[in-house]
Amino acid sequence: MPTSKRDREILRALCAEIHPDDGTDPRFEKKLAATPSKQQDRKLQQLCKQVMSVLHLSLFSAEELANANIVRVEPFPNASRLRVVIAIPVSVARESVAAYLERCRGFLRCEIARAISRKRAPELVFSVIMETESDA
Repeated sequence: MPTSKRDREILRALCAEIHPDDGTDPRFEKKLAATPSKQQDRKLQQLCKQVMSVLHLSLFSAEELANANIVRVEPFPNASRLRVVIAIPVSVARESVAAYLERCRGFLRCEIARAISRKRAPELVFSVIMETESDA
């Protein structure tokens, strides 16, 4: 039996079975399996630190956020959107802080765009958490 005929038979047998990778485009396998390189990860952390320092300067002059702390800035899910986690004391109303952050979101994004050199400024998503006695 010639080699090409054997290959066709093998392929037909494989087509009859269901495999876990069926239905995925092989062109996207590398993109799905790829993890960010150390250089990309370092740059992403650098961006988060820059955004955190700009937010410290811009946010905490307001009396609504006088006792608040920025806990962390993290990619959410990538560098085009950043989640800013802010801890506030238990005595402060969470809804008023969240409403204030929503009102000044555009201003903060403009301040970040001024401070960092990127083609597009990242979107900001705020998460307000309550600070407990042991955290302080």
